[in-house]
Amino acid sequence: MNLFRKLFLRLSDPLLKQCLWHRSYNLNTGTSTSPAWLNKLMYCDCAYTAQAYQSSDSNYTHYLWKHSFLSCIEKRQRQRSIKYWSYQPLISIQLAVFKVDIGQLHACLDSVARQLYPHWQLCIIEDGSQMPTIRETLTAFKNRFPEQVKLVFRDDNQGITATSQEAFMLSEGEYIALLDHDDYLAPEALYEVVKLLNQQPDTDWIYSDNDKLDSSGLRCCLHAKPAWSPELLLTYNYILHLSVIRRSLIERAGGFRAGFEGSQDHDLYLRLAELSSKIKHIPRVLYSWRQSADSVALNPENKSYAYDAALRALNAALVRRGENGLASHPKHSWLGSYQIIRVIEQPSIDVILLSTENTELPILNSLKRQSGIAITSQSWLTQAENAGNELQALINKCQSTYVLLLSPLVEFTDAQQLFNLATHLAPSGIALSTAKINHQNNQVDHCGLAYQQGLLRYPLRGWAKDLDGMGAYGALPRNISLSSPLINLIKTTTLQQVLDNLSNYTSVAAWFLALAFELKNLQQRLVVDGGISLLYTPTEPYQLTLPDLDKALLQHNYPVFFTTDDSLYHQQM
Repeated sequence: MNLFRKLFLRLSDPLLKQCLWHRSYNLNTGTSTSPAWLNKLMYCDCAYTAQAYQSSDSNYTHYLWKHSFLSCIEKRQRQRSIKYWSYQPLISIQLAVFKVDIGQLHACLDSVARQLYPHWQLCIIEDGSQMPTIRETLTAFKNRFPEQVKLVFRDDNQGITATSQEAFMLSEGEYIALLDHDDYLAPEALYEVVKLLNQQPDTDWIYSDNDKLDSSGLRCCLHAKPAWSPELLLTYNYILHLSVIRRSLIERAGGFRAGFEGSQDHDLYLRLAELSSKIKHIPRVLYSWRQSADSVALNPENKSYAYDAALRALNAALVRRGENGLASHPKHSWLGSYQIIRVIEQPSIDVILLSTENTELPILNSLKRQSGIAITSQSWLTQAENAGNELQALINKCQSTYVLLLSPLVEFTDAQQLFNLATHLAPSGIALSTAKINHQNNQVDHCGLAYQQGLLRYPLRGWAKDLDGMGAYGALPRNISLSSPLINLIKTTTLQQVLDNLSNYTSVAAWFLALAFELKNLQQRLVVDGGISLLYTPTEPYQLTLPDLDKALLQHNYPVFFTTDDSLYHQQM
């Protein structure tokens, strides 16, 4: 029978997928009308599959079917592909268990058992729950996978940090995956991780998108994440799970540290980020975080102590990095996000206005009201045919710490905004900071720029200007790939390094796009702060246009702009 099944699957995959499986599977109800013998032949479990991709939000259900659903044939195809991988590491999943609902624990363990990638190890520490049903369940799972499960029962309760560290010490895999006792791993979770490792074997740390399971077990709350964003990690633990980390990197970081209970993962992630930048994101929901009565996923106030621990972790990170600043709770509604207030000396700034000389511009009045900064020079970009050459000449004359490139189409709305932009340039590795641009209709015009296959995108456009969004994306600093020409504060010495590569652009718009890619080539980061909002004065939305000559030059110099999607641009935007 096994031989027949293998031959059947190998020879009839395309036909079955198109003619039998998809025509017999109802995406709305999550049920299959395929005959039982066909389901059995294809290892199908339609009841399980249906539940795994259901949401009370019909739009999210559609998203799951489109982006996450795998038919049984597709699962089998992935399983067969594994044998062709040159690298098949053992992945140790560490699981701390304490007083969890038994049904949720069963679902968690079952999600591990259903992994398409077979080379996993589960390291379980039962942290003194004193609940016989939990011990019975864990023992039964251990007996089911005796070679793959390590199980330790404790009579006393150590707490999550000590338990996590003990589970880590049990592990033997080259990579460590973090799993909470009531959460769910997608069947392809480890498969997708190892697939990436075969493509980029030097990767130290991989994370994925996640969502939540509500009290009925339905999927909700998509948390799509950007590619690696160091500044975003300083505002909140956006990584969460799934997180898979090279074992040796955790060892170098010192493992899980006592004193950060509730935010032990965030503390670890901050230390990992200081040791490696080989961090990759899988833009796929591979992990579901369960909302239970006592979980942070349902009510962030359930573990208020975790937020104090996060502040300690962030402040410890600032000390390690030699940055003069303090982490605090920001003034918005998203509990669990943070703000870094840096202390800097008065910044000196050369201002270049992207317009012809006009002392009556409204922007000049709001610029004069900026406090905490020293403007040492002010110049204007004329309407020359070659903006690149003229900008190069103006910038080469600048001697202050920073250059402010400013459009007359915006106005400052607060006297501290320019100083606050300067604080983002204090850490090494950040070359440019910019602000959120709000429209007169009380909506966001854009917050940084992004690209998709050569098309420009305007993140957060149409949001209410005071809307925070998931993880306070609309209110806090994060990394971006592109910035609009409206306002940019840039380190002068870094900017002057790349000017020769920008001189041939005739338009300001193309010059700024090229600048972003040149800074990236220097391993420099760009930051937009959604908490700093300037007013865009025209009535129509801002639109960046490129002359044909500049577009051809960009295509030659930065083909990635035209052939790929911006990895820092994601669903919340």
